[in-house]
Amino acid sequence: MKRDLYKCGVKAPTTKQKQMIIKDKTFKEDEVISRDFEGATFVKCKFTNLNFHFTNFTNCIFKVCDFSGSTFDITNFTKCFFPESKLSSLDFGSCDIKDCNFSGAVINNSIFQKMTGAKNEKKLFNLTGSNFENTDLMGTVFSFCNLEKVVFKDSVLVGCVFEKCNLKETDFSSANIESVNFENSKIDKTILDIEGFIKFGNSKGFVLSK
Repeated sequence: MKRDLYKCGVKAPTTKQKQMIIKDKTFKEDEVISRDFEGATFVKCKFTNLNFHFTNFTNCIFKVCDFSGSTFDITNFTKCFFPESKLSSLDFGSCDIKDCNFSGAVINNSIFQKMTGAKNEKKLFNLTGSNFENTDLMGTVFSFCNLEKVVFKDSVLVGCVFEKCNLKETDFSSANIESVNFENSKIDKTILDIEGFIKFGNSKGFVLSK
């Protein structure tokens, strides 16, 4: 039996939500578990303190939405956009992220790291096709991620950690990379502007010669 999920007179199917604009809604856990959302636009919605389990979002827009305190368990984001949304203090390890645009989002102190097996060994997290341009990523950790050709232009990366990541042709131009750690990451044609070089060097104790 179908139920009125959004209190807006629209009857939602149990598996897919298509071509919908959903505003100012606070979601409950049973409204996201084992659900497929396709082509939906969420505006000023709250997805706080939820456990996303077997949830799929495809071609969705999250504008000024809040995911604070939530956890992800087998959750997929495909071709989604998160302008001005809050994605801080989240663990994306159980997410599959494909061709998503995080431009304009706030993602502080979150972690992008996949673990596999009983020994919790690290698994490559493929984030190629993602866009982190003009994103606030202060304190966020990327561990064993493929970030080849990913754009971080104009982003705040203060205190970020890139551990064992593929940063080939990754674009950090005009980004604030003060105190960034590139531990054991692959640096190959990685793009920095002169200001980025100076900030990174200063944070490591280097000074320019006079």
